[in-house]
Amino acid sequence: MPGMRFDFEKEAADMTPAIQMLMQTYTDNMPYPHKFNDALLKAHITNLGFAIEHNLWKEHVEHEVYILGPILEMIKGWIPEHGPDRALYGMYEGNSCNYQLFEKIEVKEGERLFQCPYKEMLEIVSSLGTNKVTWDDVHNKWCIPLWKGFAEKIGIEIEVTPGETCRVALKK
Repeated sequence: MPGMRFDFEKEAADMTPAIQMLMQTYTDNMPYPHKFNDALLKAHITNLGFAIEHNLWKEHVEHEVYILGPILEMIKGWIPEHGPDRALYGMYEGNSCNYQLFEKIEVKEGERLFQCPYKEMLEIVSSLGTNKVTWDDVHNKWCIPLWKGFAEKIGIEIEVTPGETCRVALKK
């Protein structure tokens, strides 16, 4: 994936705006300490809230799997040469949609572990009084069905254990 092979000497000038935005984000502590994934998390939570409110969360997940279908098919093509762990790589640390979502992904053969990014943001947006999405909703109506949908499209089976630390592992 392109994000994994960045040539700093050649492309450093293009990094200035990104580093400025990163520093601006992490030094913004009002009304809470911001992180680089805040906007992405808020968008996921907002969209999930709409889908749940209109009982469309299954369709929301199916649509996301459909939209990422070409990327998931590409990842599927890696399995014959590299094995099923390469599918997890493609779903997590090799995929900018996810490595931008999670601050740290712990890579183990056949499994990935990462801190749930939604819990803290749910607490923040819930304080506004307009969010009805729960942490249980995030697990059961977004993360678990989405990741299992990705895995199915790729041609692998996974086990998902949600929590403070989420665990996704190849099914044995």
